[in-house]
Amino acid sequence: MEKEYELVIQEAEFLNDAKGVFDGTILCMEFFVAKSKAAYNAQTDEPMLQRKDRRRVNELVDRELKVLQKRLEDETDVRPLRQLDDLFQVLEEGIGGLFSPEDEIEFANLGIEGFIQVHNNPEILGRHSDVLLDKVMRSMEDEM
Repeated sequence: MEKEYELVIQEAEFLNDAKGVFDGTILCMEFFVAKSKAAYNAQTDEPMLQRKDRRRVNELVDRELKVLQKRLEDETDVRPLRQLDDLFQVLEEGIGGLFSPEDEIEFANLGIEGFIQVHNNPEILGRHSDVLLDKVMRSMEDEM
């Protein structure tokens, strides 16, 4: 029997940097998590990563956001978008390496809320297209 998955979105806010370039920007990460491994928000019933998995992701993201903040201060001759691109490359590799197949968590997307997706794994998205379609349909029903 094929496992059922949930689409989980985890967000992190960029730290305030000296120039205010990315202040208030929200980093969005999307994962597909086996329903048996997902946690659920008690108020909204939205799926989320379990506490230990959220902590692993948050520790990596927080560490790399601090590195970005330091780079923005120290490397004033490097364009902020170039430094952002470097951050995304590090996060793609780092987050992708956090989970093994046994965890039943697949990293699918990384981007900035409402703006850009920089990591988009078509293989994972294709494998979970039914979950995406279900989420869209529920969203449309909620708006009606």
